[in-house]
Amino acid sequence: MKKSLPPRPWQAQARLDLHRFTAQEAEETLEQFLDKCFLERKERVLVIHGAKLLAGVVRRVLASHPLVEHHSPDNPGATRVWMGAPR
Repeated sequence: MKKSLPPRPWQAQARLDLHRFTAQEAEETLEQFLDKCFLERKERVLVIHGAKLLAGVVRRVLASHPLVEHHSPDNPGATRVWMGAPR
C-alpha cells in the first residue's frame, strides 16, 4: 500500500522586496516584476512590502493586475501571489 505524501508547503518561485521604495516606485516595480514573472512562467511569487504604507499599494496593484489570479497575505509584511492567464 502506497503512503500518501503530505502536501508540499507553498514555495515562491520568485521574490520581490519593496522596502526602501517610494509608493510610486513600488507600483512601477511591482507591475514590471509581475509581467516578467508571467513571461518566465512563474506560478507563485512573494511580494515583501512591509506592514505599513506599501501594503495598500501592493493590494491595489494586485487586485487590478490582469496576470494575477489570486493573492493573499503571507504575513502582515508580505503577500503571496498566484499568477494566471491574462484576464
